[in-house]
Amino acid sequence: MPTGFGAAPKNYAGWFSRVVATIIDGLILWVFLVPGLIALFAGPSEIVSCTIDGEPRLCDQPTGGTFTIAIVLYLIGGIAYLVVYCRMLGKGATWGRKAMGYQILDAQTGQPVGTGRAVGRYFANILNGIPCYLGYLWPLWDGEKRTFADMIVGTRAIKN
Repeated sequence: MPTGFGAAPKNYAGWFSRVVATIIDGLILWVFLVPGLIALFAGPSEIVSCTIDGEPRLCDQPTGGTFTIAIVLYLIGGIAYLVVYCRMLGKGATWGRKAMGYQILDAQTGQPVGTGRAVGRYFANILNGIPCYLGYLWPLWDGEKRTFADMIVGTRAIKN
């Protein structure tokens, strides 16, 4: 950990490594959603009449119960992912950030931000995408390579 962290060390994580880390974390989200996919495609289904290209056909589709179970499993998986992701980020790094060799730390102290601020940062990331994804591109020209979420929550992406 650099001493005098408030003095803005120059070892900020670059834009490309942040993008790759986000992709890795997004792929891991799918692991949490697999039970819902399995329920949707392997659960009970029914044959119903449908129209394909203007011609009447018979289609095999999941039952209402199967859809309900899949949605519940998606919600459980999504919430579980959010909890694990924010706990990891609160300690400094998620799976993707560890793979790319950087941490998200408090801009003033250089310490991990904790789970509460990690949750706030997770939802602040929504603001990165609202103005044409400008917040995600901001690190390309910001001197401290910050996204809008970093500015809002007071964090920095620091290389290990």
